[in-house]
Amino acid sequence: MTSFKFNFTGVSDGSQDKDDEEIEWFGSEEIVPNNQLKDLKDLVTQAKMFICGDVEIGHVLISNMLTFMKENGVKNALDLAEKEHSDLITGKYEGGLKIWECTYDLVDYLEENKETIEFKNKKVLDLGCGAGILGIYALVKGALVTFQDYNKEIIEYSTIPNVLLNMEEEQIDQETKSSKFYSGDWVSFDQLLEESEKFDIILTSETLYNVKNYDKLIALFQHRLKDEGIIFIAAKTYYFGVGGGMRQFETAIKDTCFKSEIVWKTSNGIQREILKIKKS
Repeated sequence: MTSFKFNFTGVSDGSQDKDDEEIEWFGSEEIVPNNQLKDLKDLVTQAKMFICGDVEIGHVLISNMLTFMKENGVKNALDLAEKEHSDLITGKYEGGLKIWECTYDLVDYLEENKETIEFKNKKVLDLGCGAGILGIYALVKGALVTFQDYNKEIIEYSTIPNVLLNMEEEQIDQETKSSKFYSGDWVSFDQLLEESEKFDIILTSETLYNVKNYDKLIALFQHRLKDEGIIFIAAKTYYFGVGGGMRQFETAIKDTCFKSEIVWKTSNGIQREILKIKKS
């Protein structure tokens, strides 16, 4: 089985040390579900469950997904990630294969507060979605969801199949039309969307590890959050080895149009938190 090592708790391997101008970030593009529909029967047999309390969301196993890509002749950044046994190669691969701890935290928090956090008919952005767990949670609750992740291959071979796995057969056609899927860098993603495209809720998990990307993230929030919208960020208090974390991000948004509060945190093991953000 493929093994990855994400350097969030050890000494930096230098993957984050390049200046931003040296990195050629992938441009954004919209991805429309296509082959995933015909491959659905095979994908069902290769699925396991994400379980968080009473929430159960089906998703394709990483090892099976990589095998499926190889069988279809897909050569991409994930090959490099597999070769280097790394979950972070700046500008090439941004960790989308793995379901991180903070995703469980945020799903649990949303479920515990489901009486006050309304998803039905809301426009939701799952930013840095990876497997798409947060967006699928919102989709099942009746939201209209846009999924975004850096690597196109993650969207094609993980996010979209996972969305389909969690739909009843009669729902698939409608859900794939109401959901949207994008890959690429946050700047080009922001530029690709229609100016009027704004969201009631933005969900994002484990996206604060690179301080150099904070300006991109904040700009996207400013452009894409509705005036009465809300953002939930689940992340570690500090990402050892790469320098980002909640305290650094709180400092970064201090003089912006946003107000924020920590609504959940744990001190067990590696410290993790959930930040709630609204416009001032």
